[in-house]
Amino acid sequence: MVNIYDTANQMGSELKETQQYTELKAAYDVLKADEAAYSCFKELQTLQEEMQQKQMKGEITEEDFKKLQEAGAKAKDFETLQQLMLKEQALSMLMDEVSQIIFQPVQELYKD
Repeated sequence: MVNIYDTANQMGSELKETQQYTELKAAYDVLKADEAAYSCFKELQTLQEEMQQKQMKGEITEEDFKKLQEAGAKAKDFETLQQLMLKEQALSMLMDEVSQIIFQPVQELYKD
């Protein structure tokens, strides 16, 4: 019988060798060297995590959205942060494609 977890672990290792991952890592290293941009990134990351937690509890307020929008607008001032977001998007697209491939057998199963 196939151990799908071995395959998943191998994919995780191979992900680090993709162009999308290596470009994201390089962009993150550049971002960390820019103290102001990195601080903005960490603030945005914290706000996103808080929003996710509040959303699960149904406690999101208009002020929460406003704070997140303000942080997002501030992030646009940093080219290094914009580059990181572009690289994140490219990796996300790769992961979406891989996910579609993985779920293809299930989609085929339900086709009549």
